[in-house]
Amino acid sequence: MKPKVSFIIATKNRAGLIGETIKSLLGQTVKEWEAIIVDDHGTDDTMEVVNQFRDNRLRYFKLIDAHGSGVSCARNFAALHAMADIATIMDSDDLCYPRRIELTLTAFQNDPDLDVFYGDIDIWEEDIGIVRDRKTPALPYSLERLRRTSFIPHPTVAIKRQVLINYPYNQYFRMAEDYELLTRLAVAGKKFGATSKKLVKYRQGKQNTSSAHESRKTLVEKYDSLVKMIRGWLSYDSAILAEIEELESVEATSAK
Repeated sequence: MKPKVSFIIATKNRAGLIGETIKSLLGQTVKEWEAIIVDDHGTDDTMEVVNQFRDNRLRYFKLIDAHGSGVSCARNFAALHAMADIATIMDSDDLCYPRRIELTLTAFQNDPDLDVFYGDIDIWEEDIGIVRDRKTPALPYSLERLRRTSFIPHPTVAIKRQVLINYPYNQYFRMAEDYELLTRLAVAGKKFGATSKKLVKYRQGKQNTSSAHESRKTLVEKYDSLVKMIRGWLSYDSAILAEIEELESVEATSAK
């Protein structure tokens, strides 16, 4: 039976977390789904964790050098292998709430012209044991608002598969690839829809030190500015490119 949605899951060295993610998929109220899990050059036993579930809806792939590396490459690869008409983005450390597929399908069924759908999230600060609302509201949607800030929670996004094939993730972007994609779709006139309901429990910062988290946050903000420069929403500033290069250099050194 053809799945109604294809979860697009890029992962790397998250064997200790992805099992929880998969369990949240198994708890969906709609059972006709598949998950395309693309392992981006990971070195842990993620494949073994996936195989332990013995569920043929879980399709595991190992990304090879010929297909590039990074989350954008992994998601593009997954989209090409998806069998459903709707590609649903999922991070490999987050949890889906049980009605995520149900609410997503209802939105697309109610509006056949819809290209992109998203919802809200809960922020799960696992280290201190709290779940809270996201500070940036997911609604309302408008292109004008998207020009100002990245407010769409990407782990809740679902896109018509053919749209994602025609407008793949930009593999140049190591960060803010989600904002780059969504702004490109919006500028192209693709139709967005949203719900105020929470679709995902977003795991925040478990494996990052606070300093590393702040450095990454700053780098994402610089990439967001780069997107706005490319779109013509922000005046060109060579200093932003220099800051990205410097921050990436620092991040690469600290990762060694």
